[in-house]
Amino acid sequence: MKVDKRAKLIYNPVSGGGKILKDLDKIFKVYQEFGYVIDIFRISKDCIKEDVLKDIELYDHFLISGGDGTINSFVNLLKQNNKDIPIGILPAGTANDFANVIEMPRDIEEACRKILTSKEKAIDLGRINDSFFINIASLGIFSTISQTTDRTLIKTMGKLAYVLNGIKEMTKIKKIKVMLESEQYSTITDVISILVFNGRSAGNFPLAYNALLDDGYFDVLVLKPDFIGDFPEMSTALITKTHLEKKFHSVKYFKTKYLKIVGVDNYMTDIDGETGPSLPVEIECIHKGLKVLGIN
Repeated sequence: MKVDKRAKLIYNPVSGGGKILKDLDKIFKVYQEFGYVIDIFRISKDCIKEDVLKDIELYDHFLISGGDGTINSFVNLLKQNNKDIPIGILPAGTANDFANVIEMPRDIEEACRKILTSKEKAIDLGRINDSFFINIASLGIFSTISQTTDRTLIKTMGKLAYVLNGIKEMTKIKKIKVMLESEQYSTITDVISILVFNGRSAGNFPLAYNALLDDGYFDVLVLKPDFIGDFPEMSTALITKTHLEKKFHSVKYFKTKYLKIVGVDNYMTDIDGETGPSLPVEIECIHKGLKVLGIN
């Protein structure tokens, strides 16, 4: 068998409780069937992430195994170094929001075959100040839940850890005074959260179910302080996926290519489940800025 194709596997051995370690041979098996040689890059506390870029021109694509945070880290590395190489995603984290958006199978062999039998697709990419995000940038209560949930509990309890911490944080909701500026919607208001979706889901909840990956727009949800009062009716709408069509006084929904957020205080944001820049921020949709394999 002639081998003339190469891919680089980037994997986080602790994502999702280390499940990927049991699947490495399955990855090698499928890639070998398709005539690929795989080089590996193991993520660790001591690794120099920039090393993954060495001889990048030799590779057909990068295969990234991990959760949203791992994917975000290496997409940022690529874009901040002006490298343009397709990526394939193997879901191996806790939530795997973006992998779920592109309907990547949890079965590793199925996921590899889907990646290798697909054509690359250019999708939108989010930029927030000098950083990039693939799925979501957020501010407020949802960011707090993500950033304060104990990482040890996440490894042992999975998504339940976020739910339990969310219940605790909901009792400490505070208003955030912000100025929002975009072509579609500008205001000065109090909020409890702002969610800017490039993808469709947060914590596997399809909050932005109308979002498209390649339309050049973000889907934005602004939650105002009286959101708690609307929550019973909102819960029903969330279950039936009708909350974007209903007119809730406490929720503003719009699409935009650009959004500027300025706060009275320098609140921290969250990007793809990791700590992002503090306010003020400028958020821009880079139309078809990322090449991804395995999308139907």
